[in-house]
Amino acid sequence: MAKQPLVVEFHEDRRDAVIDRMADMAAAGAGWLNLTPGLDMDVPPPNRTPLASLLGSRGPTVPLATWTPPRGRDPATAGIVHPEGPKAVRMLDERGAPVPADWRVLQDHPKRGLVVAIAGGAGRDDLDRALLWLVAATGALCRWPRTGEWRALFYLP
Repeated sequence: MAKQPLVVEFHEDRRDAVIDRMADMAAAGAGWLNLTPGLDMDVPPPNRTPLASLLGSRGPTVPLATWTPPRGRDPATAGIVHPEGPKAVRMLDERGAPVPADWRVLQDHPKRGLVVAIAGGAGRDDLDRALLWLVAATGALCRWPRTGEWRALFYLP
């Protein structure tokens, strides 16, 4: 049976509990983190049909962000699957959440999403910078009104 993730709910302005756990994962060099935005359910997102999910050229209706810690020589990575289609890097520039200049874009695909290699170490400032960008970028790629609340799901070794 699969291990259940550790769930931490937080507000985008109060990230310390998430950063603490990211630091533990970075020290271990294992696990991953998924982030989902809280949505204003007065305007719920539409359901996608299974056929649209299978054959469509876009990611999920509600964006999902992922962070993995650095492992050995490999840097930490961040990714976002989203419904906005191709050229997410350009959209993020236009929407005020550009990929930091010292990070490297590994993938920008309409269905598999955006993946970046994160420059920097595993210190709290670097982790907070990564989390802050993931929250801003995921929010910029979300089509529905958000509450500012987030859910972090930690998949620990």
